[in-house]
Amino acid sequence: MIRFLLLILLVSQLFACASIGPTQKVQSLALTPGNTEKILAINDWRLLGRLSVRNLQQSWLTTLEWKHDAFIDDLTLSTSLGGVVAKLIYSSHGIAVSDRNGVLQRTSEDELTSLLGYSPPLEHMKYWVRGMPSPKMQVPINKVYFDGVMVFKQDGWDVQLERFSKLGDVVLPGKVTLTKKGLKIKLVVDKWLM
Repeated sequence: MIRFLLLILLVSQLFACASIGPTQKVQSLALTPGNTEKILAINDWRLLGRLSVRNLQQSWLTTLEWKHDAFIDDLTLSTSLGGVVAKLIYSSHGIAVSDRNGVLQRTSEDELTSLLGYSPPLEHMKYWVRGMPSPKMQVPINKVYFDGVMVFKQDGWDVQLERFSKLGDVVLPGKVTLTKKGLKIKLVVDKWLM
């Protein structure tokens, strides 16, 4: 159960956004020059969405609230009825995960990997959820845009970003899919708040 909650928390970190006005579907990403720079200039955002995690044996579904500011990423995973399942706080100072009683405890990346069975892409997810590769690592092969979908590989993960919409003057994905070695993490963004 703890492994499931942690997995959901990590996946929930895939989403973050903002609400400046109504969203508009974007047919071509080429229509948004300077989008990456505009997105990186936004330090505070919040994302509400649904997260699913599936491996070869099991699958889970949860709702996600992701709050991001310049210093911390705060991910809350909940049931469809609003009960908090798990909470993960991630910053440059480390990782904290809530236990069954809601008490946050520091954990190392190695402990988190041991609990989940894989190394979660914590450093990269806050970029992927906003529609761009992480600037912390090079993308070995250029990003591919096909029919409104961006696909690239980074840190061993296959990343697929789709359902792009324009929110204010930025374009953000509405769906993020990550796959790696039999693990599939899917995040559907219901609402971006900036």
